[in-house]
Parts: sequence; structure tokens; C-alpha cells
Amino acid sequence: MPARLPEPSQSRAIRRFEPLRKLARRVPFAMSLGRWLHRRLDPELRAIERLRRQPPAGLLQPFPDTFDNRYPELFAALADRLRGIERPRVLSFGCSDGAELRSLRWHLPDADMIGIDLNPRALGRAQAHLAAHPDALMRYHLAGDTRDEPRESFDAILALAVLRHGELEAARPADCADTLPFAQAACALADLDTRLKPGGWLAVWHAHYRVRDAAATASYTAETLPFSEVDPLDLLYGNDNLRLEGVTSAEVLFRKPA
Repeated sequence: MPARLPEPSQSRAIRRFEPLRKLARRVPFAMSLGRWLHRRLDPELRAIERLRRQPPAGLLQPFPDTFDNRYPELFAALADRLRGIERPRVLSFGCSDGAELRSLRWHLPDADMIGIDLNPRALGRAQAHLAAHPDALMRYHLAGDTRDEPRESFDAILALAVLRHGELEAARPADCADTLPFAQAACALADLDTRLKPGGWLAVWHAHYRVRDAAATASYTAETLPFSEVDPLDLLYGNDNLRLEGVTSAEVLFRKPA
């Protein structure tokens, strides 16, 4: 008879606290109080709440969700297109905790990489990881735009899971204006366009807006990629802030005219 596999520690913890959850469901307001305390005590959630209450200029997606090697096909495709450039410059716009650049480093060992983000908590984790694993060609800055970078200086810019908002995904409203208007996404794309070299690559995915609809990037040439574990985007909004019904997109890599 095969040996019984040990129960994952997370499953044991969930089972151990289940009686408390059942008790809380019977006590009026206990679940709401628990959620409130969780938001107040968890440092990650506190950082998100501060951004949502007082959004700084340039804030798009306040939720910094990310993980290592999230888009392996995209990273490989981008590295292939940058092959031949001696030291490509790469910008991660909305870099969160740096997982995106750390994953891309495996594909581009000689690239000069910069990450910017408006979440100080997430950026602190990126900087702490960099301090523990020094990389002379990688750095992070607290910023929501590229004003401190030279014009047309990047060979590639990534804006992954940035031109979107978690509340749009949850509610799927017919109009995005009250949450994240199209003009705000278009402004971000215009900013990125000024820093991308002619012939450079812009990577946009997990977005609620199409690159082709923004004036600054309308002339970019789009490419699709066959993602193995990701479906085409199906919650998209046009430049009138209205949801594009029945429209999907798998465009992810965009080349600026040379």
C-alpha cells in the first residue's frame, strides 16, 4: 500500500481554523470585523489602501499582484527579438516586487534593466531582493512615469498587468470612466512612447485597453503570441470608455515604427 503523502501545511492550517470561521459566521458582524482587521493589520493591504485613498499621479492598477516567470512565452519572444543588441535597455513599467525583471534576466543576462512602481511596499521588496542578490545592471525607482529617463532610450518596455484595474475585472461595468478612464491609460502609453527607441518593442498584456486605440501608439505593428496558459483578453474598453462587447485580443508585442 503506498505511503500516505503528508498533508500540506497550508491545508492543516485551514482545517485548524475552520471551527473559528464557523463560529464567526454565527456572530453578527464578526466576518466584517475580521476583514476590517485584516486590512488594517496586513502591511501589503495597508499599502494598497493608501494608494486607493490618495492615488498619486500616474497610478493605474493599485493591486501589485505578480509572481516569478508569469509570462514565459512572452519573455522568450522578447529576448529573441532583442538578440543582436549588445546591451539592450529594458524598462518594467509597474514592476511591483521585481519578479518580472528577475524572470526576464534569465533570458537577457546582459540587459540594462530598470523597474519603476508607485507602491513603496512592493518596490521595497524588489530593492531588498536586489540587495541580497546584487545585479549591477538592475535598479528600481519609485515613480509613476518615465520623466527621469532619457527620450528614446529603451529597446523594450513592458507594461504587464498595469493598464487595468482589479475593480473593473470584478464588476465588469459597461463604462470604465469612474474607475480607470481610457484617457489615463492613453496618457501612460504616450509617456512610454517617448522613451521607446524607434523600432523598439512595447509589451502590453493583461490590459483593459488596446494599444491600437491610443493616439501615440496607433501606428505600432502588433504581434500575437500563443500563450499556453492564458486566454485572450475579453474585457476591453474603447476610447469612449465603453466596454467593447464581443471583442477579444491576443496582441501582446507592439513594435514602434523605425
